[in-house]
Amino acid sequence: MTVTNLFVKGTHGRAVESVGTIAYDERGIQNNVACAPFRQVLIASQSVTAECGLSPGDLRENIVVDFDSLYELPSGTVVQIGRALIRLTFHCEPCKKILKLVEFDRILHKRGVFGTFLNQGVISIGDRFRVTEQRFEEIPYAVGDRIRWFLKKGNGSAAALDLVHTIGLPASYAGAMPRLLKKFSLGG
Repeated sequence: MTVTNLFVKGTHGRAVESVGTIAYDERGIQNNVACAPFRQVLIASQSVTAECGLSPGDLRENIVVDFDSLYELPSGTVVQIGRALIRLTFHCEPCKKILKLVEFDRILHKRGVFGTFLNQGVISIGDRFRVTEQRFEEIPYAVGDRIRWFLKKGNGSAAALDLVHTIGLPASYAGAMPRLLKKFSLGG
């Protein structure tokens, strides 16, 4: 089980660029667009991407691995890629750009898994991928559950855009956040 492809995205809205190595630290991938804390890296499975009729990079992923069971790993699992330790957070939701390439039902929970870096270093094509025994608390996938989880942790500001960014939701959720917060604070 190894890394087959690596990509960086230098600017929002542009295609990812294929690279031989990526440098990373606890803030994310260097020379990549800034990402929410729980969305620092997107890892995709080579075989599942191919099953969907897509090529590496089509899903705007950063790391492609030849590990078929990637999407079965629970949130909180720590994987090691080379020397990198990455806490898996949650599956990436298919966005409009991806749905132009593949049908929703075919790609749901298969676009990739987000993660956050626990150390710093460099990942290279050919680096070994393995699942470690280390585990962190699971982060819920469903938006409402993730908001409740975050609010119970007491982590930072509950301002709509801060909350959306911190828990790794697309920015489009910011407008709905005040209604959702009200609903959750009323025990909804």
